[in-house]
Amino acid sequence: MGYRSEVKIATTCEGYDQMCKRVDALSEGSGTSPLMGSRRKPDFFEESDGCVVFGWDYIKWYEGLLADVDNVADALNEINECGLPYEFCRIGESWDDIEFRASCNNEELAVHVEPSVAIEIV
Repeated sequence: MGYRSEVKIATTCEGYDQMCKRVDALSEGSGTSPLMGSRRKPDFFEESDGCVVFGWDYIKWYEGLLADVDNVADALNEINECGLPYEFCRIGESWDDIEFRASCNNEELAVHVEPSVAIEIV
């Protein structure tokens, strides 16, 4: 069973495409089932005005323990290093277990994720 979270990420379409390529490269030959990539959309996916918000509901999000989660985290780090904006929100099962971070000029995104709402389309 395990502890589950809701995870949502917002970025530009360029950032999403770059993340997919990175996850594809990291997942190649690993024998795992990637969470996203050029041939797999995340459980939730919405596109608006050149930006996307995507993610997973009720997922075991254990960074450092699950390779597929680590691959997404690595891809987020890569787009951050390239100067592409993103927002990341993880809401756990406990009322006080919320993680939110943003990079670059995330205010330029047409879609946003927020801990209080999980998804807000502007």
